[in-house]
Amino acid sequence: MFSFDFSTWHSLRDLVLRPCALVAAGVLIGWAVHYRLRKMIEIGRVAKDTFFGVLLRSVGKLPIVWGLLMGLNWATRVISLPPFAQGRLVNLLFAVLIWTVMTFLQRAIGQFISLRMASEGSPASTSLLLNLVTATIYITGIILVLDEFDVSITPMITALGVGGMAIALGLQETMANIFAGLHILLTKQVRIGDNIRLEGGAEGQIIDITWRYAKIHTVTNNIITVPNNKLAAAIITNYDMASDRMQSVSVMDVAFTVTVGVAYDSDLDMVERVTLEVARDILTRLDPSLDIDEGSSTAPAVRFHTFGDSSILFNVNLHTTSFRSQYLIRHEFIKALKKRFEEENIVIPFPIRTVRMEQKTE
Repeated sequence: MFSFDFSTWHSLRDLVLRPCALVAAGVLIGWAVHYRLRKMIEIGRVAKDTFFGVLLRSVGKLPIVWGLLMGLNWATRVISLPPFAQGRLVNLLFAVLIWTVMTFLQRAIGQFISLRMASEGSPASTSLLLNLVTATIYITGIILVLDEFDVSITPMITALGVGGMAIALGLQETMANIFAGLHILLTKQVRIGDNIRLEGGAEGQIIDITWRYAKIHTVTNNIITVPNNKLAAAIITNYDMASDRMQSVSVMDVAFTVTVGVAYDSDLDMVERVTLEVARDILTRLDPSLDIDEGSSTAPAVRFHTFGDSSILFNVNLHTTSFRSQYLIRHEFIKALKKRFEEENIVIPFPIRTVRMEQKTE
């Protein structure tokens, strides 16, 4: 007859069924928490740009991993293992837990930095800041894990201190760029998304600040890399840094100048009137949001300034609400002004030089 061995059933239950059931229960709890949090974000019960919303988005699928770790921890308590093996298994679970917590903190702090910079007008965060935050978080996690495994970190810190001095001496330029990048970020000399002009004449938009250099996207669709220490010491025109006058308006104001010359026999009053008419027509068509009414600080202006060799020179001061649109406006303005001057018989003279040649007689 068939006989049932209860001792075998108890052994199978204690070694296999109960641990597997506990692990499955932990995973199920983690999945339920993950599903609930995901639904809260999808149905819009939590705004993405709030503190709680950032935390929910940073968690991701980590609740499932945490549920698995919880189930494994329960399983280790019902399985009879040697003390050394059980201690090492617990240490391993703690190391994985620390790794997941550090991942969560890195995501959350990175998103908080991005939201903070976006609130200040920067569309994105910098590689330098995010890399420093990531390195700090994971180094802290490694220290905690080593301490859990009873590894003394004092000798390591001493060795890193002595070695760090030698490395710093050999990497002076690199360290200078790192601290210069931090100086730029903290003083807000330039921010991600700012349109700038360097003292050498190069213009473009700051798209990133790394640990070594800043990336500038030029209007010709090229990338210029400038070392951070050079950028920190350079003379920069920042078109996005609001002045006291610009803080009272809600749109950006970029000013630029077009230099023109007319013949000496021109009627300067007529030249000024025609030039302003062309400027207002171009600005109305290409930048309708700009205030060009007479008396406005952004209205076009004509200023004569020099009696040149062959012409009277004047500047046309123009404004626009977009940094990159100034090039199109300049392009269209020059074409329209030349055509209108031809219609009004206003001459833009060629440079003229009189050369006197003496002939020697024998």
